[in-house]
Amino acid sequence: MASGENMLNRFLQELKALAGNDFQRKRYLVAVSGGADSMVAATLFHEAGLDFAVAHCNFHLRETDSDRDMRFVEQAARQWKVPFLLREFDTPAIQQSSGKSVEMVARELRYQWFSELLHDYDFLITAHQCTDAAETQLLNLCRGTGLKGLCGIPPKNGKILRPFLPFTAQEIRLYAETYHITYMEDFTNQNEDIARNRIRHSVIPQLEHLNPQFLSTNVHTRTVLQRQYAYYQKQIEKEITRILRNDGNQYKILREQLRECEDNELILYEILNRFGFSLDVIERLSADTHFQTGKQFFSDTHILLINRDFLIIQPKTKSDNPSIDIQSLDELQQYFDMEEIECPKDMVFEKNPDMLYIPKEKLTFPVQIRTWRHGDFFYPLGGRGRQKLSDFFSDHKIDRFTKEQIQLLCIENQIVWIIGYRSDERWKIPSGQTTPAMKLINRKLSNIHFNDSF
Repeated sequence: MASGENMLNRFLQELKALAGNDFQRKRYLVAVSGGADSMVAATLFHEAGLDFAVAHCNFHLRETDSDRDMRFVEQAARQWKVPFLLREFDTPAIQQSSGKSVEMVARELRYQWFSELLHDYDFLITAHQCTDAAETQLLNLCRGTGLKGLCGIPPKNGKILRPFLPFTAQEIRLYAETYHITYMEDFTNQNEDIARNRIRHSVIPQLEHLNPQFLSTNVHTRTVLQRQYAYYQKQIEKEITRILRNDGNQYKILREQLRECEDNELILYEILNRFGFSLDVIERLSADTHFQTGKQFFSDTHILLINRDFLIIQPKTKSDNPSIDIQSLDELQQYFDMEEIECPKDMVFEKNPDMLYIPKEKLTFPVQIRTWRHGDFFYPLGGRGRQKLSDFFSDHKIDRFTKEQIQLLCIENQIVWIIGYRSDERWKIPSGQTTPAMKLINRKLSNIHFNDSF
C-alpha cells in the first residue's frame, strides 16, 4: 500500500478534480456513519485542514448499536472541532407505511436531509469506495439494468462528490489500522441474506479468483462505460429535444415524430424513465402502435395520457388520487346497481368479487370511494386476518398499472370492499340470523372520471 502521505495526496488530487481548482476554499458536508470508510474520509478532511462539518443519520434499525454509533461520531466531531449535525428517524415506522424496502427508505431519508443541509455547504461528500461501486454495478446487473446502471456509482452527481471511489476497502482499512483510526463495525454487513452483502462476501471473491486484479479492472471498465454513457446521453438528448415539448407543467411527446425515430421504443424508454414510469408501462405503449386515445398510465409521480397527436405527461396532484364522498343511498346508486334484500340465516351467498353483501345497519354515510394508498390494509373475506393491500396485490399478481386503477369502498376509514376483487371480513353478513342487507353490484368503475365530475 502507498504511504499515508501518498494516500492524502491522492485524495486531494481526486477532490480537486471533482470540486475544482479552488477546492480548498469550499465548505464540505461529510456524511459519517462511523464505519471505516467514512471515518477515514473525515480524518483525511481534518488532516488536510479543509472546512467541513459532519452529518450523521441515526435510523434506529440496530437497537443499541445505532445509538452507540451516534455517540461515537459525535465524539469524533468534537475531537476534530467541527460542527456535528444529527437527524434521527423512526425508520421502521416510516418503512411500514411506505411499502418500500428498509434500504430504500433509509436512502431516501438520508439524501432528503442532506439536500436540506446543502443550502449551507458547497458539496456533500460520501465515502463510497471502489468495492462499493463494483457491488452496485453487479447488483444492478443481477436485477436488470441499462447502460446507466452498469456505470455503477458516479464520482460526481450535482453537489454530491465521491472522491474515494479510486480506493479499495482494503486500502482504507489498512490506512485506518496504520494510523490508529478507530471505527465502528456494523455486524449486519455480515448477513448474506442481504443481496449486497452476498455480492461482497461471496461473489466478488470468486471474481477475484478468476482475475486477481478484478477491482482495478472494474474501475477501468466503469470509467469507459461512464464516458460511453455520457456520449450516448448527448445523442439521446438531441432526439428527445426534437420530439418532446414542455408546455407549462405538461410535457408532450409528438407521436408522429416518435414514430419516425429509428428506435422509438428506446427513445420512449429514455423519456418515460425519467418520469418514473415502469418498464411494464413502456412495453405496453411500445406494443400498442395505435395508442388508444384517452387511455392513461401512471407512475408514482406522473400521469401519461394518450391524445390523438401527443403523449401528454403531467405531475400527479391530490385530485389525481381522489376520493368521492357519497352522502346518501341515492348518490350511491349513481355508481352501483343496488338491491335491498332480506338474508335468511341459512342463505348461501354468491361468490362474486363484483358483488358486495353488507348488513343494512352497517351501510352508514358518508361512504367513500378512493384509490389505494401505501399502508392500506384490510381483513380479506374468508382469510386468516389482517393483510396489507400491497401484499394482496402481490399474491394475486396484480401489475402496477392495474393497481392504480383499483377502487376501494370505505366506511369510517375502513376498507369495506376492494371493488371487483374482495370484500372485508368485518363487514360480512353474520351467519345464523336473518339480516336486512344491501346488495351492491359493481358497474366497473373504470368509466368514472373523478376529475371531470368532482
